[in-house]
Amino acid sequence: MMDILIINLERSVDRRIFQQEQFKKIGLPVQFLAAVTTDDISDTQFEAEAFGWERPLKRVESACFLSHKKAWRYVQESNQPALIIEDDAVVVKDLALILSELENSTVNFSPDLVNLEVRSRKKIVGQQPIYQITSTNYDVLELFQERTGTGGYVLYPSGARKLLEKAKKNAAATADAFIFSTYELNAFQVEPAALIQEDQMVAYGLADKEKFESTIGRSEHFKPVYKSLAEKRKFRQRRWLGQWNMACRYLQVMFKSEKRFIRLDQSKFQQD
Repeated sequence: MMDILIINLERSVDRRIFQQEQFKKIGLPVQFLAAVTTDDISDTQFEAEAFGWERPLKRVESACFLSHKKAWRYVQESNQPALIIEDDAVVVKDLALILSELENSTVNFSPDLVNLEVRSRKKIVGQQPIYQITSTNYDVLELFQERTGTGGYVLYPSGARKLLEKAKKNAAATADAFIFSTYELNAFQVEPAALIQEDQMVAYGLADKEKFESTIGRSEHFKPVYKSLAEKRKFRQRRWLGQWNMACRYLQVMFKSEKRFIRLDQSKFQQD
């Protein structure tokens, strides 16, 4: 079975216990990857790395990006695929079958990354599955555009190399924006979704209230503060360029794709 890396802040003991109990129930071993904290990032590093994207990054976003980058290095160095998840991820009961299939099915398709997550936003995916995990009735779709969510994805060594090579040349961004704007990745999506972050469980009818507070910091409602009008214009130009690239991406795939929500089967998340 492929490695399962859980990105976890050492102080988040409750999340670590939650994950240990969750994966014990489904019979899978895990490894905890110490997340980069905001204290690990010096002011000099933050100033050098957090202001080259479409908007200024929050310090927690910078730490989240560096944590995922740490996981990419692990995959590159091990030269084996791994499931990378954040420590508030909730997984389906038959995850072991999915991972086993994904690890052994690369003769049927050539993935760099397979996303397991669903997160209240439409994705641009292939119109027809390119592969079916027959033992569990999950489909694998081409994933052409994803806007948010790095709660859980299988990363292959080829994908790790592409992401790390890009990181040498491009500015840091939010982890999801960085990954899913890397259009040279052969990216795929599992459907129905096999993973959801805890803060989305209420929206999908899986819980009555949230269990954890965000330790990474969600960016959906973040309003950046700019040092000057000139700086704001610079970031706005980068934003326009990013939007232009997404539009071009859509035009490239529009005749073989569709924009829609990914299905979720609630029964697969009910633990015994």
